[in-house]
Amino acid sequence: MNYLAVIEYCGTNYEGWQSQTGTEGRRGGKTVENEINKAIKIFTGTETKLLVSGRTDAGVHALNQVANFKLPFFYDINKFKISLNGILPDDISIKNIEIVHDSFHATRDVMSKTYLYKINSGFRSPLLINRSWFVKEELNLDLMNSSASLFLGMNDFFNFTKKERNDKNKNYKRFITEIKIYKEPYGYDIFIEGGGFLRNMVRRIVGTLIFCGSGKTDIDCLKRMLKERNFICNSVCAPPCGLFLHSVKYKHKIYC
Repeated sequence: MNYLAVIEYCGTNYEGWQSQTGTEGRRGGKTVENEINKAIKIFTGTETKLLVSGRTDAGVHALNQVANFKLPFFYDINKFKISLNGILPDDISIKNIEIVHDSFHATRDVMSKTYLYKINSGFRSPLLINRSWFVKEELNLDLMNSSASLFLGMNDFFNFTKKERNDKNKNYKRFITEIKIYKEPYGYDIFIEGGGFLRNMVRRIVGTLIFCGSGKTDIDCLKRMLKERNFICNSVCAPPCGLFLHSVKYKHKIYC
């Protein structure tokens, strides 16, 4: 049986969905994937492999992460969900479990993903600690929206990702479908939807939008960053604490 799980988690205490380096970091090497695998094994007595819509980095959260896994037996999905949630730590929750076609693959079948980034500005909210980026500067929404429009469509995001070893032949072109920025009482919510993302790409886009909104970076500089590889401009990678995997779109359904 092919099971699909929709998962919500707070990434503060984890090295990410799956460890990227194979070494223990400041969070003790804990990963979300390992915690879920352990819970499934306790309930079923069976080892399984989770296929996920996309790995989240250390400190990044998820509202609707999607993963699928295969087991040799049928389990009542409500009992399965309740039992797993009784085993999992409080910062990971299975929101839903369903049985899908045997060919479904949570990674390969993704059509698009939407990330949410929370900006806390104006006053430091204690309730948003580890859930947002506190920005002291006053931000200009019009400037942020003008900057966001430059990212739409197909672009080369070479200057907006963390470089890995042996990346000489890597394709850095990605398609951004939509960026929406909403003013909230605590600051801003930034939604970014695309067909696929490079490592740290969303956080670097957000960092650039904030620098444009605060006047530290101008539009012309951003245009050059999208056109000229290795062009260094005044920008920053936003911290992981404000990033949430918001929703995942497949042909048959949007999980949000």
